Amino acid sequence: MSRYKCIVSYDGSDYHGWQSQRNHQTVQETINNVIDRLHGHHIKIMASGRTDQHVHALGQVFHFDSDMKIPEGQWIKAINHRLPKDIRIIDIKIVADDFHARYSARKKRYDYYVNTNAYDLFQCDHIFQLNQKIDLQSIKETSSIFLGEHDFSSFCSNNLTDTPNQVRVIETIDIEETNGIIHFIFIGNGFMRYMVRMIVGTLIEVGKGKLTKSAVIQMLEAKSKTACRYKAKPEGLYLVEVFYDD
Repeated sequence: MSRYKCIVSYDGSDYHGWQSQRNHQTVQETINNVIDRLHGHHIKIMASGRTDQHVHALGQVFHFDSDMKIPEGQWIKAINHRLPKDIRIIDIKIVADDFHARYSARKKRYDYYVNTNAYDLFQCDHIFQLNQKIDLQSIKETSSIFLGEHDFSSFCSNNLTDTPNQVRVIETIDIEETNGIIHFIFIGNGFMRYMVRMIVGTLIEVGKGKLTKSAVIQMLEAKSKTACRYKAKPEGLYLVEVFYDD
């Protein structure tokens, strides 16, 4: 029996997120169905974490165990041949038996894209269509308050009963604009549900001149589920990379 670490890219436009759900098409279920057919029985796959409906991934990671003796390169071909065109396995390798896609992860990178130009129907499923100019300098200055270790209770939807510890570390926030497309990069040791989208949504309001930096500081310090009412749309969000010690 070998454990396989898989890196997968997917366009989340037509999926109800990563995690298998009854009566909804999901990325996990689509991949799992292929791996199950190859084995002739159910194989459990475990991911680094969930992505929500319409969220994309360049480097989602999952693992599975198999006793099939197939070379790593052949695994990629065998699975991709049976997957739809909007999901692609980009790497598979054998790892130690104690590797876990979720619990072995050390940090993650998420990117978010915003179009400040005119509405682009060819990008609407992949870049958030804000379609108005905003103050990038104010956004950059305000984003610094999220760097480091904070209790992000105000900026996620996780229930405090289920997730009592909502302290996370964001080590990198890079924000650049190229030809009217704003590109956010977040790297941290963990991101809770809607956390990146709520931070980006709040920063966009700062860029519009509707929120001040001090108001955002108050929201963060409130540690309250009612403090932030902003959330950017899912279409602009990408899970880019999951980092491990290896």
